[in-house]
Amino acid sequence: MLFVLRIPRTLRPKHLFRNMSNSTDTSLVIEQVNASQKDAKYHITKGNITFNEFILSYPSGAYTGMRTVHRDAIVEFNTHVKRITDSVAKMNFGADPNDTKVKEAMGPFRNPKQFELKVLPLLKKGLQTYYDEVDKTTHSIHPFEAKISLMVTYSIEKEMPLFAAHFTQLPSIPVGKRVKVEVEKKERKAPEVKDSQWVRERSELEKNKPKDVNEVILMDDKDQLYEGMASNFLAVKLVNEKPVVMCASLDHILLGSILKIVITICEKHNIRIEWTFPKFQDALDGKWIGCFITSTSRLLLPIETIYYHDKSIEFKKPAPIIEFLRSEVSKEIYNGACKIL
Repeated sequence: MLFVLRIPRTLRPKHLFRNMSNSTDTSLVIEQVNASQKDAKYHITKGNITFNEFILSYPSGAYTGMRTVHRDAIVEFNTHVKRITDSVAKMNFGADPNDTKVKEAMGPFRNPKQFELKVLPLLKKGLQTYYDEVDKTTHSIHPFEAKISLMVTYSIEKEMPLFAAHFTQLPSIPVGKRVKVEVEKKERKAPEVKDSQWVRERSELEKNKPKDVNEVILMDDKDQLYEGMASNFLAVKLVNEKPVVMCASLDHILLGSILKIVITICEKHNIRIEWTFPKFQDALDGKWIGCFITSTSRLLLPIETIYYHDKSIEFKKPAPIIEFLRSEVSKEIYNGACKIL
């Protein structure tokens, strides 16, 4: 049984106070206010809450970003469930590692089957309400998909789990779009854990990023390229006239849901993947035929220009292999998507 409950202002996360909807609303947040219980009670907030505001209004915890297809299903749903449960399993949430109370409270969020039982009704209620009461394109000829961000954490202050989702519009990507990226020397701690602390740490990079730059790619002191702030990064070279896709090994980066699809496509079409760091110097020396980023919201975007300090590398036209992968990804996202509505 599902309930929608109003809760006292003092118990709500900061930023999320307004509950009245109007024509300027762009987002919706749904929180299970009794997250440790089975009979879910939800509080819904409509407004203009951004992804960063949503994530940073909670104590550090596990998060993931999802997208819909056909507006009623979620791409790589099982990947996102595993990402949350694996991340929660590696977190102490600021508590003593031996605190049995916290371990017990977070138990359902560490178990994929139990977490799925909790997250599906929350997503269904949130997505339907978002379409009905917030999304301006719902009744248009070409309605937009939704971008969904999940947050799971534990409040030491309230002595309870916190479990919520943020819904907002996901505009279509123009056909043939390529992007500019910037390289910065910064490494991500524990990339295998999807910890919202990273959203805090990357905020300065986002703030300083030029407006026409789509993503910041992280590089270490050896000029090895890891991943984007919120994407995976891959480069392509030719070996014996055959394309080889290069990507930092999975013990150094987070396996994104779209990267997972790219791996499947490469295996299916006998395209070799080399799990080694792409080197920035190789790009400068013209050893790549192209590179691209992948993420839930952007799918696969070829890179047009890379900037690093006073240097820039331009790929004058998209590599055919990258355009092929982009096309295949756009088809593959429908396969295995989990129906929510």
